[in-house]
Amino acid sequence: MVEWLIPISVYWVMAAVFFGGMYDADNGSGVQQMLGLLLTFAVFLLSFWVLRLALGGFMGPLGRIILPTVIPAMLTGRLGQIVFKLVGVNMKRVIFGADAH
Repeated sequence: MVEWLIPISVYWVMAAVFFGGMYDADNGSGVQQMLGLLLTFAVFLLSFWVLRLALGGFMGPLGRIILPTVIPAMLTGRLGQIVFKLVGVNMKRVIFGADAH
């Protein structure tokens, strides 16, 4: 059960990076945005569980914890865009740069 604390902690850090800085919500109410965040969390944990079942038996700690955590963490932004769109929120990528005015 302690093994689940690692992906749970990683998700909230990655969600803060992706949805707090790299993506902006174009529309949608606060309830829709919160629902999108929680559903993205559920998809993240589901993908962790499936990868853990698939890789955990023969790869040791690498397949039980590390890879099942890293792979969904890298895909959090794209998964979030899909899930947020399903609940009615458009997410757009924010591009930072200096304006030459």
